[in-house]
Amino acid sequence: MTNGQAYFNGWKKGLDFSGVASRQEFWSFLLINLLILALPLATWFLAVQHNSEYGVFIFFAVPLSGILLLPMIVPLLAVGCRRMHDIGRSGWWFALCLIIPWFLIVALWLCCLKPASSSR
Repeated sequence: MTNGQAYFNGWKKGLDFSGVASRQEFWSFLLINLLILALPLATWFLAVQHNSEYGVFIFFAVPLSGILLLPMIVPLLAVGCRRMHDIGRSGWWFALCLIIPWFLIVALWLCCLKPASSSR
């Protein structure tokens, strides 16, 4: 499976919290979405480097990133929960990131672990 296929597979199963997600599916989905979210901010940063008068556009770049984040929240949670299922943990381990923000570090570390069983 290529990274592009893994990314689109994450969107296809965006509302499916059951089953498993491979490391490739999780990481490609997460990293490509982070790149998409960073695009407006990177564009603003490059514009300000060229001409400081473009600094006012931060008021457009940040809300645009927030608007782009909204449709990504549920699919990101779904692929994270499926990744937790793949390593033999409950999906709530990943959902704790919403309640306890510093738990994101633990959840990302857990996502790096190998699958619980090789018979998938």
